[in-house]
Amino acid sequence: MAFLYPSFLWALAAISIPILLHLIQLRRAKRVEFSNVKFIQVSKDLTASQRNLKELLILASRILFITFLVLAFAQPFLPASEAVRPIDSSQVTIALDNSLSMQNLHADEDLTLLTVAADQAKRVLDIFPSTTAISVNTNSNYNRAATIGTADAANTLDQLSYSTRPFVSQQVMNANQVAAEHVFLFSDFQKSYFEPSLLGKVDSNRVYHLVPLKAAGTSNVFVDSVYLADEFVRPDAEGTLYVRLYNAGDKAIPGCPVKLVIDNVQIAALSIDLPAKQVTETAINFTLRGQGSKQAWVEVEDYPVEFDNLYYFVLQPSSRLSITEISGDESGPLQRLYRNEPLFQTQRFSPNNIDYARLNSSDIIILQGIEEIPSALTSTLDTYVKSGGTLAVIPPAAERSASYAALMQTLAIPANLNAGSNTKTSLAIPARDNPFFKTIFADYDPKMQMPSSVRKLVWSRSSEDILKYRGGAPYLSRFDRGQGKVYLMAAPLDPEQNELVNHALFVPVMYRLAISSYKQEQQIAYRLQNRAITIPVKKQEGGESIYKLVKDSTVFIPEQQIRGGRLVFNVPPDLDEAGYYQLQLQGETVGSFAFNFDKQESLLEQYSPEELRSFLPKGQQHVHVYDYSDTFTVKDEFEKRFFGVTLWKYCLILCLIFLMAEIALIRFL
Repeated sequence: MAFLYPSFLWALAAISIPILLHLIQLRRAKRVEFSNVKFIQVSKDLTASQRNLKELLILASRILFITFLVLAFAQPFLPASEAVRPIDSSQVTIALDNSLSMQNLHADEDLTLLTVAADQAKRVLDIFPSTTAISVNTNSNYNRAATIGTADAANTLDQLSYSTRPFVSQQVMNANQVAAEHVFLFSDFQKSYFEPSLLGKVDSNRVYHLVPLKAAGTSNVFVDSVYLADEFVRPDAEGTLYVRLYNAGDKAIPGCPVKLVIDNVQIAALSIDLPAKQVTETAINFTLRGQGSKQAWVEVEDYPVEFDNLYYFVLQPSSRLSITEISGDESGPLQRLYRNEPLFQTQRFSPNNIDYARLNSSDIIILQGIEEIPSALTSTLDTYVKSGGTLAVIPPAAERSASYAALMQTLAIPANLNAGSNTKTSLAIPARDNPFFKTIFADYDPKMQMPSSVRKLVWSRSSEDILKYRGGAPYLSRFDRGQGKVYLMAAPLDPEQNELVNHALFVPVMYRLAISSYKQEQQIAYRLQNRAITIPVKKQEGGESIYKLVKDSTVFIPEQQIRGGRLVFNVPPDLDEAGYYQLQLQGETVGSFAFNFDKQESLLEQYSPEELRSFLPKGQQHVHVYDYSDTFTVKDEFEKRFFGVTLWKYCLILCLIFLMAEIALIRFL
């Protein structure tokens, strides 16, 4: 224990005053007359004992009163336990995590973590004098907050609201600060965001105080993602939406309500059992009515963290697919097949009359039974595939063709025409879990009758075998080449050599083959953390070509470039609210986008104080982690560590207690 003003201790000599008064004021005992002599001696002893005890208690009270009065002026204190302190303690930063995860309830109070954090921060402000420079930093204004006094800082904490920006630990643990200060960080310390490695890289000019807030639980249900069974969206046709729900808690949730809403009309409502710590996938059927894009969302009911209960997405009807067939037969089966579907736009060229300029605009090119492939076409197809196009090769009835060998060599595909037998072999039943057939079979029959086919084109080592012969040889396979795909079919489309032409599988297989070439230019949903988005745009003749993202009255102008007919723009950093945004050019809407919060914010699992301490390097004296506790404990622990424990208040209280004790002894004893 030390004294702030030790010179006051000389006043302890005043203790001699009550001692002298006690010795001087000794009085002779009074004579008391009693009727019975035998009681005289007893009465004398009792009276003397009471008198001596009272005087000694009064003396002790006076001595202690003077002693603690002197000590109160001398201001004793217990020295701080921490040797490392900032150079200047007059500057303090309150870093408060106000991310959406702070909607979770506190373990000990029926309040949100943000409310409890603000209350604790206000109590911590009481540690410092009113002249201290306080900076209240949140997720939305870190390193940009003004320096204010303690009173204004308390008012700022009272007005805090949630920020849609996530907690970024690098902002708080920044090692490039010049000013020396105490930094108090109040957070739930989510494992998905806080980086423990930063605890060993702090600025030695600052002292960090980590105050973890214990949540009542980590249970939370949110939509992990949604996707369409068929990316090719048809208006007024039934589609299937797959919804992936994640239960981040440790307990299973029975009967979680889930809704699908399209254009403000509820399409489906269902109840799903969600196992703990697992992703559960469910399918919802819907029909897209009318033309144009549709705003839709999936809604789950979950409490108390509700910011992620809605997952927004946009359903955009697909444009028509451009199919180019190169064949010598004007009445081939593919022409009749694809022309019956209005979503397909078909064109056919003969091998000797090809418009090469129109090939690159095709979604898929089908070589159907041509015997000789022009060398110019081989070179064009190689460039087309590597740039992202889809090519389907159906062999001719001929057994030998040098042009096919050249094409396969150019595409780096180990395939060649087979000069062997024309014996037909039955196809094997496709696998139930093959994604190619995911929506083809209404009822999967493991004993279905499969067609037979010869094998004119043979290959090996494909990217995926879609259909096989019963012996295991591939019949229809996919090869990934560059950014594009190549499909090979083993037999020509001749009913005598390939029974698939007259089989029920022919239409869905060829439709699926064409639809697989569809490239979804725009995702149905994005996260706010997406760096860049690329979409095709029409060429603008003159005028201003600045695209804007608009939500209600809020307008954002993102960084943007147009490259080869495609717009590449970055999601603006200030765009931090989930929902629908319109992409506009010169006031005209050219696209609609749905943005959702990062799913990392929905993972509520947090680091405990013990875990945070385990990340501290040995000898780290600039980072202090507090246990789960109330504000007063944090305040007291901080004072003990850095300011010491002042005792003058306790001395003054004891001084008053002994003064009152003296008065009571004189008055009532």
